[in-house]
Amino acid sequence: MQAPFSVSIMNEFANAPLGDERLSRRLPRLAEALARQPQASIPKTTGNWGQACAAYRFLDHHLPAARFDLLRPHFALTVERAAAQPTVLAVADTTSLNYGQRSSTQGLGLIGSHADKFFGLWLHGLLAFTPQGLPLGLLETQCWARDPAQFGGNHQRNRKPVAAKESAKWLRSYQALRTQAVQTPQTRWVMVADREADLYELFALALDTPGAPELLVRAQQDRGLDTSTRRLFAHLARTPLAGRLRVQVPRRPGQKARTATVSVRFRAVRVSAPTLKDDQPTLPLWAIEARELHPPRGRTALLWRLLTTCPVARLAQATEIIGWYSVRWGIEVFHKVLKNGCAVEAAQLENAARLQRYLAIKLVVAWQVMALTHLGRVQPEADVSEILAAAQWRVLRAATAQGEGRLGRVPTVREAVRRLGGLGGHRGRRSEGPPGPQGLARGLQRLHDITLGWRLAHEREKCA
Repeated sequence: MQAPFSVSIMNEFANAPLGDERLSRRLPRLAEALARQPQASIPKTTGNWGQACAAYRFLDHHLPAARFDLLRPHFALTVERAAAQPTVLAVADTTSLNYGQRSSTQGLGLIGSHADKFFGLWLHGLLAFTPQGLPLGLLETQCWARDPAQFGGNHQRNRKPVAAKESAKWLRSYQALRTQAVQTPQTRWVMVADREADLYELFALALDTPGAPELLVRAQQDRGLDTSTRRLFAHLARTPLAGRLRVQVPRRPGQKARTATVSVRFRAVRVSAPTLKDDQPTLPLWAIEARELHPPRGRTALLWRLLTTCPVARLAQATEIIGWYSVRWGIEVFHKVLKNGCAVEAAQLENAARLQRYLAIKLVVAWQVMALTHLGRVQPEADVSEILAAAQWRVLRAATAQGEGRLGRVPTVREAVRRLGGLGGHRGRRSEGPPGPQGLARGLQRLHDITLGWRLAHEREKCA
């Protein structure tokens, strides 16, 4: 992670291809302002009405590359960070952004199951992680609004080619990853996705080009096999047991995180094409089943059936791939940070185009908050200058040092993360674990407010 994060976010937007030099210079400064106060509105973030108007003008300009192309410098830096890793997991997922019933915001679409209720945007992203869970940055982003005129047309989806459906987002993500992966030939890339990505066309695309990124998807379809009368799920369940494994199950609403013991089975399979595509060839894949043996009372047993293009000939390979899939929950955390820690759904902008430009910047802010959280857990003894400028650390120490005595001369990331979490409402109990990204986002905003007040008071004293 580049240091300090209050400055490094400017690098993520340097020289964005906006076609206007003034706008390209303004973008990094706007990103820095939004990063200092992740949850604040644009007027509060920018400091005064003149700067707020400049921010709104930036979000309102109509250059062709005005939306997610401004993320190109960040995408390039993500690839640079990935080049230093032997294996990188490109996790893809989709989420909705809910702007309620704001009919005054033009260009929104339906996000719920009722035609007259909730309006917003759909966001699909590809976020790079190390196998240990460190987020390296975004690789690709898609954002769209559903056409209200298409509401209720799901019954016709099987008649449409995949290119004409929203499912094409998975193919676009894979194609974008394939383009990025060419730049890092020494890195093994694996695209990871949940059950929604279980598409015959996606696996066919991944198998189409030798040396292309590999694919790991949780199976949703109980597909037919050309080597067995049984279907995929029954065939896997009757595969000989290969071993057992302990898997970390992340916290869910109303459920604590836990460690699950799962049985592991795997085998090579050839999956048949869907019924409406029975003229297409079978696909050679590997299938893995991880089934929880003794779930806690009242909990649904963990059951992952995974399909992958990665070879799985030994238990060690199956174990590694199950570990890779467990990293997938990180993108769900990223979406929570974006919505709650960075408050993107609270934005009140006139149209969807403005929202998308604003969202593009906030995506990088959310990534940095998440990277900060991970840094505090895996590199706790690193120097605090990795994440905070000197003035920020001095103010943070003064604001949170009541009753703690004197600190060591070289502050650590662990201390900074703990204190930022305290500012954000984390109570520091052992049962709660370390501060999470949402608490850190709140802590960063409070730290900025306190630091600004300290600087203003200090400058006023000097002028007195």
